This record gives sequence, structure tokens and C-alpha cells, in this order.
Amino acid sequence: GVKRLSWRLLPHHLGCVAMAMEGLVAGDVAWILTSSAFVLLMTPGLAFFYGGLVAHSNVLNTMMMSIISMGISSVLWMVVGFSLAFGKGGGALVGDFSYAFLNGMETELWPDTGIPALLFMVFQLTFAIIGAAIISGSVVERIRFSAYALFIALWLPLVYAPVCHWVWGPGGWIDELGAKDFAGGTVVHECTAVSALTLAVCVGKRESTKSGCPAQEPHNVPFVVLGAAILWFGWSGFNGGSALAADEVAALALVNTYMSAGASLVALVC
Repeated sequence: GVKRLSWRLLPHHLGCVAMAMEGLVAGDVAWILTSSAFVLLMTPGLAFFYGGLVAHSNVLNTMMMSIISMGISSVLWMVVGFSLAFGKGGGALVGDFSYAFLNGMETELWPDTGIPALLFMVFQLTFAIIGAAIISGSVVERIRFSAYALFIALWLPLVYAPVCHWVWGPGGWIDELGAKDFAGGTVVHECTAVSALTLAVCVGKRESTKSGCPAQEPHNVPFVVLGAAILWFGWSGFNGGSALAADEVAALALVNTYMSAGASLVALVC
């Protein structure tokens, strides 16, 4: 009976979604779907990058501190993080719970775009994932895996989501000042940099540094190169996808991304 009822209701549900999605742009959807996958891949790339820089005995812990962000951040972002960042009824400091558990998002287009609200949520999720993973680089070889997992669980709703709301959320105080953050310079990089510095200060120096022991050499340089290459690949979606459309702005973002990365590589090697 329940199964039969579900099948009867399905066409009605799909019809409601179709009506609500009027204005959807297929090309934009395809590009942001692709960009989301690109940005998600950056986190395993970061795991290789960090993993190659540490001593052999710390590789697993270091890489898993990035990978676990993909799990913890995904769950928290879908349950409450996205709503705290982009909830439409919040104030200047934080959003509300209007999108908690993705409430009502399956039938909406995200405002001023041609993509579904759920797709915008996923794209923003990939930013939150790599943001939490970036911070781990400040405390590798100095913190237990379980402690860092707990840190991510607290940091995302208490720090990242409010900062995201300040800059990108409706009514956020930085957004109200007229500041524009195209691809997360404030939301991702400044927020994670300050968080990483704060965490490093709280954890303190390595024991080897305190005792005067020489620093250990990176154990796997090919891991570092592979990770850096994956990160460069992922920036295609990170910056290009931030246009939220397949248009000339995305193309310009890609050109700037590749030219700046290429120039930096030449400067580093030469």
C-alpha cells in the first residue's frame, strides 16, 4: 500500500519540481556540477600535498585529517551549516534554521542564478570541506586525529558558517558594507588562515623544536607534486565555478587562475 501510494505521488512531486524550476539554465547546471566535483577533488589533493611534506611516521594521520573533513563537513553542512550561512531569516551575524536539513530546497532555484538551490548548497559544501582541511596543515605532527575531528565539528558551525554569512549570506554585515568576495578570499582563505594560526598557537611548538632536534625532511616529494597538481586542477572549479554560470565571467576567472598559477610556478622554479 505504501509503495503504491509513493509511486502515485511521484509524478505530482516531479511536476511541482518542474514548475518551481522554471528559469533553470542547463549549461549553468552542468558547469556547476562539474565545478563541484573539481573542488571536492582538491581535498584529497591537499591530503597528498600535506602527506608528502611530513615524516613517514605521520603520513596516515596527516592525510586522514584532510579526508575526514569530507565526512564531518558534509553531514554538518547539510544538517545545519548551510542554513546558518545562507538562511534567509538571519541577521547581520548569522543565518537561521530555515534551511536546516535542506528544508524546502528541492523545489527552489537559488536567487539570481539558473541553478537549483540544492546544487548551490553542494558547491558551497565543497568550499567548507577544503576550508576545514586546510587548517590541518598548521598542526600536523602535533595533534591527535580524534582531537582534530572534534575541532572540525565545532569549527564549521561556530566559525566558518557565521563568517560565510557575514560575506555571502543575506543581510551579512560585510556584504552590507558593499564588499565583494568572488571566490572565497575572505570566507575560505582569511577565515582558515586566522583559524590555523590560532590553533597552532594553542597547540604550541613541536617537541622536537623545543628539544633542539633537527627538523625532519619531507618523506615523499612526488606526493607533494601530485597534490599541488591536483590543487591546480581543482582551482578550475573553485574560481571558474564561482561565477555560478557558464559565461564570460567564468572564462575570465579561468584565465586569471591559469596565468597566475603558471607565473608563480615559473618564479618558483627559475
